[in-house]
Amino acid sequence: MKRLLAVLLSICLLAMPAGGQAGPGLALSETRVSKALPLARPDWPRPDDPHMVFFLQRSMNRNTVVYAARYDAEGRLARRPVAAYWRRYEEQNQAKPLKLVERMFAYGVKTRAVNGGERWQVTFAPLSALTVEMRQTGPFQSALWARINNRDYKLIYGFLDLDGGGLVPRVVQLRLYTYDPVSENHVTHLISVSGGDIQE
Repeated sequence: MKRLLAVLLSICLLAMPAGGQAGPGLALSETRVSKALPLARPDWPRPDDPHMVFFLQRSMNRNTVVYAARYDAEGRLARRPVAAYWRRYEEQNQAKPLKLVERMFAYGVKTRAVNGGERWQVTFAPLSALTVEMRQTGPFQSALWARINNRDYKLIYGFLDLDGGGLVPRVVQLRLYTYDPVSENHVTHLISVSGGDIQE
């Protein structure tokens, strides 16, 4: 019974916007350019799952959310082109599905076909303000691209800085690690997060 009450409380907390906002407030606070890809936590493992297009780490532990492309038998993006799941490094490195609450409010994605399915609009559950597009570059090959300040960046991974001081840890900053094909540099976008449903 206690477990059921805890789950219901989590659902209510996740579903309730903070401060009366409809969603999180996102503000680009800083951009850092580097030749090499920076590592948020060099001592943590990085997933190398098949068809992975993005992964998300959090400051609370090494468990990582992996986003992988799905393809049909001919190597074209499937009708549901993105799979999101855990890589549980704090346990036995196993893959585990996201729970319903995690899919709906924290780490899930929605997709919509654009241009006949050659491209897909991808919306991360808590970050609807971030414009992301999945583009296929060849059979069994694709990447996620984010539109930031009117430029396209290839997404590599993200890192969530959490404030664990309250009942429910809250995201205070998102670090997006990207690649800029124009300058051939890696670009880290530091995005401050305030309010909304982007909670653990």
